[in-house]
This record gives sequence, C-alpha cells and structure tokens, in this order.
Amino acid sequence: MTDYALSADLGGTQLRVALVDREGALHERHATDTLAQHGREAVVNNLVQALGHVAGMVDRASIVGIGVSMPGPIDPDDGTVYDPPNLPGWGIYSAKDRVEDALGMQASFANDASLGALAEHAYGAGRGHKDMIYLTVSTGIGGGIIIDGRLYGGHKGFAGELGHMTIDRKGRLCNCGNMGCLEALASGTAVARIANERLASGEDSVLSQYSRDNGGPVSASQVAAASSEGDLLARSIMDEAAVNLGIGIVSYMHIFDPEIIVIGGGMSHSLDQLLPGIEREIQDHAMAHQRERRPVVKSELGDDVSILGAAALAFDAFDRRDQD
Repeated sequence: MTDYALSADLGGTQLRVALVDREGALHERHATDTLAQHGREAVVNNLVQALGHVAGMVDRASIVGIGVSMPGPIDPDDGTVYDPPNLPGWGIYSAKDRVEDALGMQASFANDASLGALAEHAYGAGRGHKDMIYLTVSTGIGGGIIIDGRLYGGHKGFAGELGHMTIDRKGRLCNCGNMGCLEALASGTAVARIANERLASGEDSVLSQYSRDNGGPVSASQVAAASSEGDLLARSIMDEAAVNLGIGIVSYMHIFDPEIIVIGGGMSHSLDQLLPGIEREIQDHAMAHQRERRPVVKSELGDDVSILGAAALAFDAFDRRDQD
C-alpha cells in the first residue's frame, strides 16, 4: 500500500490540499478560497472540510498523518499561530485539536517559509545536501534552515526569520518595526515601492507607460520585465535589490556555512538578473575561504513548495513515532 501524507497549504487567499506520496508526487489536488474575510471559525471549518474531502478519496489506512503549512509565526509543538498577517482576526490560536479530532489522525503544523526549506531539502534543489538555507523572496522575505539534515526551529520553532536581519540601520522602516531589514530593501514589495517612488520623482522609464496602461502602480514583476528589456531605471533597482540580497546571503554563509542556498518565491523568477550582483557581493565581502563558492541556486518546486513541505513534515512525524 502506498503511504500518503494529507497535506494542506493554508494561505491568505487560497487553501490547497493534496495527498502526497513519499516521492513527492501530488495526488487528488483540491483548491478552494480560504474565506479569510469571514473570520477564523470559517477558515478552520473550511480547512477541516477540505482535508476530509481529500482524505475520503483513498483508504484512510494509507494516510500516515496530516501536515499543514500556515502563514505567520507558529509554534510547531502545539500549532499555535501568532497573529498571522494574512488571516485577520486570528490572534493567538491553534487549530491542531480541531483538525485532529475531526480527521482522527495526528496533525503537524509549521510556518510556510520553514516548510519551503523542508520541501526543497526532501524533494527539490536541496536533495543530497545536509546543510542548506532556503530563502523565499516575494511579498516579504522569509526562509528556513536545514542543519545536519533536519529543519532547525530554534527554542520555540520561530527560527528562520531571514528577512528580518538589519542590513542598514539607517534604512527604511520594516513592517516588523525594525529599521533597514533585508525584507524592507530587497523583497518584491520593496522593488515595487522603490520603482513607484522614483517614477513619482520624475525619473524617465518605460515603467511610466506600464503604470499608465494599468491605471495604477507598477509591480515587481513589471520592474523585472523592464529590466530584462534594458530599461535603465528598472535595471538599477534590480541591481540594488541584488546587492542587498548579497549582503544578507554573505551573512548567512558566515553564520551557517551552508552547502547550498536555495532561492524561491516570486523574485526567484528573475534570479538570472539578480545572481551576478549576489555573486559580486560574495566575492567582495565573504571571508577569504568562502569567496570561490557559488552556493546560490533557484528553487525547483515553485508554487508547490509549501504543500510539499507540509507533507515532508507529516512523514517525518510519522517516522519518528514509528521509531519510538
């Protein structure tokens, strides 16, 4: 009988559920709106119903457990999530008991970015590497850390806030409340914000036409597209983001000495533009014995990274119980 993990990726907009086998293949995919605007109770009911729907497609005995990817800070021991920004009104809450009682099997919960690291290590670009960093660069910047083949959670499971390293103490205010975080200077949100500020100041760019055509501000993906077409303003913004990412990555290299650093998230689609600047920072500022390394690679799992990470979490929990 094939073993499956019942895996859910609970995002602010969409809830995705699937059965995942041990090779990382997804089966019986199901997607629905999260219903975040209807409040916590509606979201949890929706999660339970979606999990039950997919679980009913196979023999329950083949499901080893449930893994759930959640946005925001989360204590993986009890599934308590702390004021997730994309799930308004949740406060401090755990859905673990509700899910386990409804489905009759053990459920494991973890932060979506941490699970990205677990997924890439198990099924993606990090396969075969004992020590790796996963960095997701999108609306914000987050990540996860694999040490000696295992996800590192820290004291209470909150490790991996890789976007909230201060790289410029006189830099911009970050949403976390600190100044000059990597997220505030190199995320997709930061790239779009900088572009719109520079356009508003009167700088010339093809992005002005993008803005007029759309009737609103330009996006990070439009900045990347304009940069690839040779627009000087867009290119300078992407170069600035690359330098800032490189500063952060050099620090990760010094602190963790990873074999590989996997970049995911929306900005990873433009890694070809960012990589030269990142590698220059490594050459210029990494310690001498690390300068010749080229550890940065693109995620292989794309949009499935969190749901695959939740599956890896469920398999890991089951295997640990089996060993005990």
